[in-house]
Amino acid sequence: MKTSAPDLSAELSEADLGDARLSKRLGLLTERLSQGPHESFPKSLDDAELEGAYRFFGNEQVTAEAILAPHFRQSARRASAFPRIIVPHDTTQFEFPGKSKREGLGRLIKPSAQGFFGHFSLALSADGERQPLGLLALETVFRHKKSIGQKNWTPDQSLGESDRWLRCIDAVESQLGGCTQAIHVMDREGDQFKVLVALCDADRPFVIRSFQDRRLASDDEAKLRAVACAAKATLRREVPLSPRPVIAGPKGQRHPARRHRVASLSFAAKAIELKRADDPEATVRLNVIHVFERKAPKGEPAVEWFLLTNLPIDSDEAIAFVVDCYRARWGIEEFFKALKTGCQFERRQLESAHSLLNALAILAPVAWRLLLLRHLARAKKKAPASSALTGKQLEVSSVQLSGVRRG
Repeated sequence: MKTSAPDLSAELSEADLGDARLSKRLGLLTERLSQGPHESFPKSLDDAELEGAYRFFGNEQVTAEAILAPHFRQSARRASAFPRIIVPHDTTQFEFPGKSKREGLGRLIKPSAQGFFGHFSLALSADGERQPLGLLALETVFRHKKSIGQKNWTPDQSLGESDRWLRCIDAVESQLGGCTQAIHVMDREGDQFKVLVALCDADRPFVIRSFQDRRLASDDEAKLRAVACAAKATLRREVPLSPRPVIAGPKGQRHPARRHRVASLSFAAKAIELKRADDPEATVRLNVIHVFERKAPKGEPAVEWFLLTNLPIDSDEAIAFVVDCYRARWGIEEFFKALKTGCQFERRQLESAHSLLNALAILAPVAWRLLLLRHLARAKKKAPASSALTGKQLEVSSVQLSGVRRG
């Protein structure tokens, strides 16, 4: 497949906003913001464009769903060039500083903060290159109700937030329409019995890092982790680990900081049947792969993952593929970084949730494009500049370079 970074203004031009003038404004905004995504709106736009941008973001006729719809379609088209793809799903929070309340924003993990959560589904090629192909789904969560605390929580008070994993899986599959096979990858927050059952029942491939040490259906005393740890390791590999800052999250789901290093990891796999804690009759058959580091460097936490999957584990190659699928999950963390740092989304001075969501709908594809540009730079160092830049961007770069030479 010929790889290039698309012109996002053209990609989003198919958005149905009900007014040709709004579609034209969307194209202009996308073009300007993609040229300098880290710049503030006043620096990216002239006075007239800035006024038009604020009107566009606040226009009730404009919605994030409508803006993103053509990007989702194009992502599915790009995905169709591959027999199977990896789709990491994950949630991040967007916090907007300032003492003044912004209309429509909700509470975050920190009680005094305001913002919302975004749950994204990103497509990556499963051919070993992990080429970013675009977003396939996005759901936002606003917590407007007062927190009741974990101790006071009961099932009937659920806000339905956890169902976002299933809704986005369904949205991805609907978007793909059977054009390729998606392998759904999630970190520990996705370890929910209903998610495991739904994926297995629908025969949708998945790799989910285990969070709960569930009981096995075969024995009331046997638990997942003890059984997985007892399995014989059949494969060992040297795996590069990316550097990682501390990633905050609920208790038990936080990630400690990590330096870049190459870890010697062992893999052991076993077929199991899990049962639901509150309903012993409800069970699900799947596989578990125990990934562990026998000896970590001093001061570094040892790697240990328990990966739940319905993919085959009948060979070393099959086991290694499952682990590589989970390792590809880091791509969505890099996407979040591109969105928050590369596009400076949390610094945008917009005063309502509606305006911020419309800005997010433009900046999210821009962040994906940044990710793709980096991928192209690393994987295709000898590729022509036209594979990464549009004609307009090549023209601007050419002018800038000629000015440098004359200087």
